Amino acid sequence: MTYTDAHCHLGTRQYDTNRNEIIQRMLVNEVSKVIMISCSKHDLLECLKLRKQNPGFKLAMSIHPQDLENHDEKRLIDLWNGIVEVKPEMIGEIGLDYYSHPHTKEYQLKFFRAQLEMAEKLSLPVNIHSRKASKDTLDILREYPVKGLIHSYSGSIEMAELFIKAGYYISFGASILFPNARRPREVVSKIPLNKLLIETDSPYQSPVKDHVHEPMDVVNIYEEISRIRGIEINELKQCVEDNFDRLFSHQ
Repeated sequence: MTYTDAHCHLGTRQYDTNRNEIIQRMLVNEVSKVIMISCSKHDLLECLKLRKQNPGFKLAMSIHPQDLENHDEKRLIDLWNGIVEVKPEMIGEIGLDYYSHPHTKEYQLKFFRAQLEMAEKLSLPVNIHSRKASKDTLDILREYPVKGLIHSYSGSIEMAELFIKAGYYISFGASILFPNARRPREVVSKIPLNKLLIETDSPYQSPVKDHVHEPMDVVNIYEEISRIRGIEINELKQCVEDNFDRLFSHQ
């Protein structure tokens, strides 16, 4: 039984000076199953090394929805070739971000569908980014027979139920630790435990000012969700690990 982190950026340049120490802290704290998001060449090269060394580390590759100022379709060809070559376990993170990048909406929609098509062809799960775009995200996901997770969920319980009905797990991050996180706590308290995943999105979304967020911090998120659900931490660990394993069980 282990802690899992369903979304982290272990290949980021922010970890270049102390990545080995971060990995050691993870393992000491029993965080041994993670999904590593790779949306750049630098991140991919680092994540490939980590996957080789750690069998519980899953690799996700994609073009990020916030990275479409350059919307040359050749990027999709290069991504496909890369996926075929390195064989990631997941496509992600992909999706829509109308909050920070509304000006690239047209290209976000195009690249989102293209990457879902790749996931469908290769029978890979997807890791979904959605900000201020829940309806469009759900409508598009319903067009493709692929499954996966909704990353760093912050929407309503009603929308979470629709994503679950469409076949998706709901993943919660460090935002649940924020003092004003009323809605994420409410959703965590109500969704089925067999559809729950937990993540850090590290190094992003640090719940502590001036703290460099890292995957071992997922333990704090587990503790808060354990408190909210009123279950023992070991029961939560087993449940989330089972969900994590099922996400990849078709491969």
